[in-house]
Amino acid sequence: MSPILQPRRSLCFLALSLLFAMFAFNMAPMSALAVERSTLFLPFKINAPDSAMIAGPADRSLEREAAARGMRMMSRDQAEKLVDYRGTWPPPAGVLNKVVESANVDYVVVGSLNKLGNRISVDCVIIDVLAPKAPYSAFREGDSLQDLDRVTGEIVNTMLAYSNRSASVASVAPAGNERIDSGAILQKISTKPGDLYDPVTLRQDLKAVFSMGYFENVEVDAEDTEAGKNIIFRVQEKPLIGNVVIKGADAIKEEDVREAANITTNSILNSTKVNEAVYKIKDLYKSKGYYNTEVTAKVDTPPGGNAEVVFDVKEGDKITVGEINFTGNDSFSAGDLRDVIQTTTRKWWISWLTDAGVLKMDVLQQDAERLAAFYQNEGFLEAKVGEPIVNQKDDELIVTFPVDEGRRYRVGSIDIEGDLIKDKAELLEVLQIRDEEYVNRQVLRDDITRITDLYAEYGYAFADVNPKINRSADGESVDLLLQVKKGEMAYVNRVEVQGNTRTRDHVIRRDLRVEEGGRYDAKAIRTSTQKLKRLGFFEDVTITPQPTMVENQMDVVVDVKEKPTGSFQIGAGYSSSERMLFMGEISEDNLFGTGNRLSFAASTSYKSTRYNLRFVNPRILDSQVSGSVDLFNWEREYDDFTKDSTGASLRLGHPLYEEWRIYYGYTISDTDLSDINEANINSAILKSKDINLMSMPEIGLVRDTRDKSFSPTRGSRNSINVSYAGGPFGGDAEFTKVEGSTAWWFPMIWSTVFHAKLAAGQAFENKTDKLPVYEKFFLGGMNSIRGFKSAAISPIDQYGDKVGGDKMWYGTVAIVFPLFKDMGMDGEIFHDFGNVYGEGIPGGDDKWDFSEYKKTAGVGIMWASPLGPIRLAWGANLDRKTGEQNSTWDFSMGGTF
Repeated sequence: MSPILQPRRSLCFLALSLLFAMFAFNMAPMSALAVERSTLFLPFKINAPDSAMIAGPADRSLEREAAARGMRMMSRDQAEKLVDYRGTWPPPAGVLNKVVESANVDYVVVGSLNKLGNRISVDCVIIDVLAPKAPYSAFREGDSLQDLDRVTGEIVNTMLAYSNRSASVASVAPAGNERIDSGAILQKISTKPGDLYDPVTLRQDLKAVFSMGYFENVEVDAEDTEAGKNIIFRVQEKPLIGNVVIKGADAIKEEDVREAANITTNSILNSTKVNEAVYKIKDLYKSKGYYNTEVTAKVDTPPGGNAEVVFDVKEGDKITVGEINFTGNDSFSAGDLRDVIQTTTRKWWISWLTDAGVLKMDVLQQDAERLAAFYQNEGFLEAKVGEPIVNQKDDELIVTFPVDEGRRYRVGSIDIEGDLIKDKAELLEVLQIRDEEYVNRQVLRDDITRITDLYAEYGYAFADVNPKINRSADGESVDLLLQVKKGEMAYVNRVEVQGNTRTRDHVIRRDLRVEEGGRYDAKAIRTSTQKLKRLGFFEDVTITPQPTMVENQMDVVVDVKEKPTGSFQIGAGYSSSERMLFMGEISEDNLFGTGNRLSFAASTSYKSTRYNLRFVNPRILDSQVSGSVDLFNWEREYDDFTKDSTGASLRLGHPLYEEWRIYYGYTISDTDLSDINEANINSAILKSKDINLMSMPEIGLVRDTRDKSFSPTRGSRNSINVSYAGGPFGGDAEFTKVEGSTAWWFPMIWSTVFHAKLAAGQAFENKTDKLPVYEKFFLGGMNSIRGFKSAAISPIDQYGDKVGGDKMWYGTVAIVFPLFKDMGMDGEIFHDFGNVYGEGIPGGDDKWDFSEYKKTAGVGIMWASPLGPIRLAWGANLDRKTGEQNSTWDFSMGGTF
């Protein structure tokens, strides 16, 4: 504590002590005041559906509380003879006068006890015989019948204070406060108008006001009036802080020290906060490695002026961890154990940038717990890690963890008993502890969770799994026994959706797999959570079961946090054929909160322009059927012709089985080829000139189990699609196209993900020369084979033109790893491969040839940025042929609104 602050506070406490003594001497007789006038309570009128059950407890509570304060209650039988409890309430004055005369009292109190739902309230009126036309009323309420005694006691106290007004508090108010709000002071005072005058309580109130820290002195005055006593808390405020000075802060920025101290100008001087600031500044320096820092605080207050607070810092030298040692670690090396903990030694090449080597005591305690958990997960069930020992040697700290390993236990027999809902052998198959050589507490805990979750999937939400660990006779292993009590079958009472400020309620409920009145199912809750997350409407989704008043019923609370669903995406690139390419899309994925999607996409470059307007309804009439409509116009200028297509497409889809969905589509388009250079033109292109109208139905099958659409970490997406143009559907084009793909994501160690994808397709001419060149396959770019520009992989005709192929395949293998986890940025190392086959390959034919394919490798970045998904990839051609590039960059980005 500052030497300036201490004397002043000592004088304050001396003054307070004398003041308390005066209170004790002057006020003690008042606490013994007797009630000079008698008061009678009539039993409450009960307004509740279960009034018969409530009347008895209510009468006993009122009788007990009244008797404790020198008053009495008339029995209900006697009261019902004098007062009509079914008539007007409160009863007329004439009726109450008869009650007063029969009981020979000065006051009569009548009231009602009301119950609405679980809540209760008591509304009472006290009538003075001497002034019957000026009744005094009081009202109190509680959350349930459990509050009955409290509510009744408060009502009785209020009536007692009114009937003995000369010994009651008429008003409570502060005085002398200019800067501190009166409401803040009154909040600290428990004495209220209407309470009995109690010196003991007032002394406690005085202490509470003084402990606010804003006053040099606090006094209490009590003034007698006809209505009772007016209580005044007279305060003398402390001065304002005019200036805060930081001295000696060199190693840490002054603004950081000020932020840690949290003492600001124009605030009221609070000695407690100033002393707390000293410790906060020390903690700041310790967090940076300055353990010998000394901090003192000094307060100067000139007469009539504002206070100046000066923090004087003596930093000392920075001390970091130089050694981390272990004692008693016979089974694991010091290096193995250092990998477990977070505390590290100073590393000269990185400590200047990070906190490496800085000792943090809270982290040190966590490290001891980590070491103990590590040992127990390696079979050392009795392992103990003592308090870390920290010694200073010169400018370094030496940290030592004392370890008592104990005995290491192997896994012995494993059994499960109790309320088994499946065959014992099936339940034992769930346990992964069976694969462990040594007992692993974490695996055992996970196994208990697996069993509990399994029971919850069958409706036993309250299942209890109790592990029994028994050491074997040889002392080298332990036998594990899981005892299961399934509890009652649980059912869903209510499903409550909250947090959806924009998305309509039914949009969320239609993806829930839990139903009100249905059996509780933990798997259905997990599935529902996953489905809601995959909608892409919410930043976070949590589904929490909550117990209800009924033992075997649970409420399910669905809590969502909305996120922006409107987005724009822009991309740019450069290639020798397209030159600068600009792409953009604006979309709303949750149109008016209905879950429908509306988007408009456009791309333009030196040689192409594309427009596409799309509307998607993923759940038509809340059914499982999805639908979409597209209107499009695509124009592209090739070396030998220009293609212009306008059309529309319709698509419907619905679930087939579990995660499988089937899609049906129809596309109609009108295409014109113009600016054809007929002198040097491939025959396939020339023949495509006469293929204008295309009428094409399609059917597709998709299975998608990814945990998220952008940078997934687990799951797969598998699809196959067949389209058929011409024939009975009319049009000029006549072909069949089959495409399929399978993509998988597998989580691995260190938060890495292994990704593999394989795709293939083939187009068949149903009539000769009826497969347009623009419906053939081209590969290259961000979504197929990186390292080649978009549509760069294609069969080449005798004129050197890329004419597309009727067969294609490509694949990807990649390792995805977190770069900056908190930012949502991932890195990727990939290898892409594949090819397109068809007529026009010099020296080749149109057969599949898996010995001849393109190969690339590269690196990429995927970032779920605040502006939307950003992807950047660089790919190198591993087997460059004449006319091909060595490498290319691909880039795309998007944003949200």
